[in-house]
Amino acid sequence: MGLATPPLTLESSPWQDPASRHGAYGTVRASFASSTGRGKEQVRTEWRAAMQEDDGVTVPTAAQALAAAATLGPFSAVAGVPGPGWVTWAALVDGGPLERRVVDVRAALAAGPGSPDVDLRVAASLAHLGLVARLVSPLLGAALTSGVLPVAPPSGVHLRLAGRNPLPLTLPSAQAVPVADSAALAAALDRCWLAPAVLPLSAAVAVRTGLSRSVLDGNAVSAVAGALRMAAAARPELVGPAAAALDEVLFHGALAGTGRRRDDGSFVRRSCCLLYRLPSAGTCGDCILA
Repeated sequence: MGLATPPLTLESSPWQDPASRHGAYGTVRASFASSTGRGKEQVRTEWRAAMQEDDGVTVPTAAQALAAAATLGPFSAVAGVPGPGWVTWAALVDGGPLERRVVDVRAALAAGPGSPDVDLRVAASLAHLGLVARLVSPLLGAALTSGVLPVAPPSGVHLRLAGRNPLPLTLPSAQAVPVADSAALAAALDRCWLAPAVLPLSAAVAVRTGLSRSVLDGNAVSAVAGALRMAAAARPELVGPAAAALDEVLFHGALAGTGRRRDDGSFVRRSCCLLYRLPSAGTCGDCILA
């Protein structure tokens, strides 16, 4: 990959563009319903069927699982090896790269319709949402398609904070953690990714910008729900397992209570990402204000 990059744009991220967000949520809204009311054995059967699980099949490696996730769409794909100008997630949390990313997103938003004077907290929220969505999408896609969650420390996650979304990202040394069902996936996600990577990023954004932790936690659960929804849209057989995984996240772990199901079964977060503060942006499909 060369050093030249196209200008930062937000159009291709379903978590940052209002039109694409509404489209993403509308595509599988009816089928991406809560797993409540279905027995645990039925949910587990759907999980096994979606991954064509066979007791005689060797557990996939993290690399194989990530390759399978790439078939779900560009947000679920990862690069091979990090290149010049890439940073680790650990470095991102430490400050400098994070601040530059917020500045870049703020400039891109200010160049949008109406040339708005963008509040720093709006830019920080959307930058945070995009980063978390970029991180969890290939991880959840890998778990849903292959039955293993790729795991790496923050220092083993590399991304390039420039150019068009989705940002280039790679996990060259990731290891595979088997997840037998939705509960195991949610627990592993919480233990291996939310606690060591996502929550520290949220804390760093809060300290540097004054953004509310309720907004940041809402961004995190929205990113998880969006990643699961995109997987279900790409592969209909993943609808049941994805819905079950989301229900586990909503009731257990670091993000418990940050979102819920509407009466129609669709997901809604309990906070707003602040997108509505941009001219003509409206609200997102999972927004509490919608």
